[in-house]
Amino acid sequence: MNLSLVFRISAVIFLINAVGIIFMPSTFFGMAGFTMSASLVTLGQFLGITIIFLAILAWRTPEIAGDAITSYGQLWAIGNVLWFLIVGYHIVTGQAGGMTAYGNAILFVIFAILFFRYSKKN
Repeated sequence: MNLSLVFRISAVIFLINAVGIIFMPSTFFGMAGFTMSASLVTLGQFLGITIIFLAILAWRTPEIAGDAITSYGQLWAIGNVLWFLIVGYHIVTGQAGGMTAYGNAILFVIFAILFFRYSKKN
C-alpha cells in the first residue's frame, strides 16, 4: 500500500457516505440516532454534496500534489483526527450513536493512522 492508494480508498469511503446522506438521509441519520426533520434532510443534502467534493479532492490529490504528497497526507491525517474527535465527542455526550457514528469514528482512526504512516518521509 502507498499514500496514493490511501487517498483513493478514502475518496471511495467519502463517496459511499455522500450517497447515503443524499439519497437515504432517514436511514443514514436514523442509524446515528437523529430525529428526522425536513431541516435535517436539507442539511444532509448540502453535507452530502460537500462530501462528494471531498471525495473528488481526495481522489485527485495524488495527481495534483506531486512532491508535496507527504505534506498533503499529513494534513489529511490531521483532518481525520479532528473528525474522530468531534464524532467521539458526539458519541460520548449521547448526541450521536449507532452504526453511522461508530463506523465513521473507526474509519477516521484507521485513515489517520494510514495517512500518518504513509506520509513519513524516508
